[in-house]
Amino acid sequence: MDEQKMTGYASIDKPWLKYYTDEAINAKLPECSMYEYIAQKIKGRENLTALNYFGTKISYGKLKSNIDRAAAAFAELGVKAGDIVTICAVTTPEVVYSIYGLNKLGATCNIIEPRVNIEQIIQRTEQAGSSIIVLCDVFYNKLSSMIDHLKLTPIVIPVSNSMPLAKRLALSAAGKAPYHKGSAWKEFIAHGSASEISPFYEKGHTAAIIYTGGTTGISKGVMLSDDAVNSVAHQYILCAGIKAGHKFLDIMPPFIAYGFACGLHMPLSGGVEVVVIPKFEPEKFAELIKKHRPNYFLGVPSHYEGLIHSGELDGVDLSFIEVAGMGGDALNADTEKQINAFFASHGLALTVDKGYGMTEMCSSVCTTGANINELGSVGVPLPRSTIAIFEQGSDRELKYGESGEICIKGPGMMLGYFSNPAETEKVIKRHSDGSDWVHSQDIGYMTENGSLFIVGRMKRMLIRPDGHNVWPSQIESVICSHPAVAQCSVVGKRVDGSKSGVLPAAFVVVNGGYDHERLRQELIRLNFEKLPERDTAQYYYFIDALPLTPVGKVDYRRLEDMANGK
Repeated sequence: MDEQKMTGYASIDKPWLKYYTDEAINAKLPECSMYEYIAQKIKGRENLTALNYFGTKISYGKLKSNIDRAAAAFAELGVKAGDIVTICAVTTPEVVYSIYGLNKLGATCNIIEPRVNIEQIIQRTEQAGSSIIVLCDVFYNKLSSMIDHLKLTPIVIPVSNSMPLAKRLALSAAGKAPYHKGSAWKEFIAHGSASEISPFYEKGHTAAIIYTGGTTGISKGVMLSDDAVNSVAHQYILCAGIKAGHKFLDIMPPFIAYGFACGLHMPLSGGVEVVVIPKFEPEKFAELIKKHRPNYFLGVPSHYEGLIHSGELDGVDLSFIEVAGMGGDALNADTEKQINAFFASHGLALTVDKGYGMTEMCSSVCTTGANINELGSVGVPLPRSTIAIFEQGSDRELKYGESGEICIKGPGMMLGYFSNPAETEKVIKRHSDGSDWVHSQDIGYMTENGSLFIVGRMKRMLIRPDGHNVWPSQIESVICSHPAVAQCSVVGKRVDGSKSGVLPAAFVVVNGGYDHERLRQELIRLNFEKLPERDTAQYYYFIDALPLTPVGKVDYRRLEDMANGK
């Protein structure tokens, strides 16, 4: 783009488009159901491996036939277009068949994380009006009283169902095969006939309800359309060089948009072998990479931080990796340098591919690549998305380098929050340009190259008792620059005697062999050298590990409780 013609406003200039091919920019986005999209992509790839589950390999041809059987079995239960079926499960082949089988019928998957408390599961299932629940056997005891209370028809999937025989027998012998009553998967799927069912598609149809993490507020159900999910997969296949027959390590669960759209639908649409990990244990990340040798994988910063400090990959050549993606949480520049240095020392001529997104935009809207990956940035917008910076509380767009609220528009935009129009109106707002924008509540700025930098989250912004605003991410970046610091997170600590406001409290994970009191004094000096006095951390707590949510994000609520003695 000719810089002389640039206006200084990202929404008009779209400087990121120079990094994409004409095909990526102009390709027609899919207008079909999720089911139809992967069915089209499967043609000619029937013999390639689609799913690898503990060594059981399921071809793309078998994947489609199993999805069609699942659709027929759900139809036998009376499921039809517009119905909402609740899924409370981790990723197994049967869950994949269920998601796409229900989508073929035009039903909506209400996907709930099994580890949330039972009250939330009841509330989300009841609100959706589900009469059927698909669940893994390991969660049956937790959900049995709810199933009886709501008079649900349960479809129970043994997590061992698709495992190799030896693995199933070993689990049974060890007493780890859970007992349950209700309709088992084999009994259910037996009703799936080979009769033809025409795929349902309607623009604006809700393919899935995915719940926000609720780490900084109340969790809400996000309605994602077929078009939104397909658009994310389609753009990444065009832009990331996904190759059919390659291998993808799927460690992200299906109940988050990142796992649903980028960890499942995108690789399956690309003809990739998806190695399914139903229960990801972060401490085994390096072991999984060494064992499966994936070409692609996605994770969150905490996964990578554990990876680079693991000795499991010492001396291992990792040149088989083509894309190491990261999103879902903040990453400071020093940690990014450490990760890239780790890659370089293991034969990788690439840097970590960062991204940015939100459930309300069907996960990712921003990514890096070989031709644009500025240190500290989260990349540039995908070719069909527009990101711009606006003055908080208004639709006045700011220029490059000015910090404000990150707002987004594009094909991945949610239909709204399920049964919550009031909250929807707070997030999707009509601007004076006549278009709808999602207001992220994240603060950031954009460069003339189109790179997006995150400053902080509005809900994470700390307001001191004197009214001064403090951004935790700036303090975290300074503290993490100390070589003795492995990780850091800053939250607000209430001050005795003050009616309002908090002071920054830093929770620090220390590399081994460093005296805490000595480090405290060094961090205090470092803060005063690098930051204005009112922006420095006032309290320091040294802990063994930062608490994480089930999907690997820092649990800020738990840290706030710890800082305030709860």
